[in-house]
Amino acid sequence: MMLYSLTTKYSVIALVELARQDGQMRVKEIAEARGIPPHFLAKLVPPLVRAGILASMRGKTGGISFARDPSEVSLADVVRVIEGDGYFEECVFELDPCPGRPGCPLHDVWDPLRDEIIRFLEETTIGSVADKLDAAKEEQ
Repeated sequence: MMLYSLTTKYSVIALVELARQDGQMRVKEIAEARGIPPHFLAKLVPPLVRAGILASMRGKTGGISFARDPSEVSLADVVRVIEGDGYFEECVFELDPCPGRPGCPLHDVWDPLRDEIIRFLEETTIGSVADKLDAAKEEQ
């Protein structure tokens, strides 16, 4: 079912924090700023690097930064990296394989909702979320 794991939640939070800082940060800095366990966040970096979302530099002056502009990284990109490519195709009842129409009692209801969620995630970028968060904080 399309409920996101804590792993995906932490990934999005960390990426938004990194986008708001506009540069390179250490994983520990992001973890402390956002209340994410550092060891947990460190495990999320390699798949995001392999996917071309992040770049990683080791050493004293090391850290992570975006490999491409945050305005080009959609929330759907992050979900696919963390949850897997087939995540959006999972059966609501977790049947494997999903029998689809007419075997699945929620298929006709779930498909349009899933499509809207996917559209929202594909159209929403890490950069746009960071910008909205910054704007909301300025209004306070």
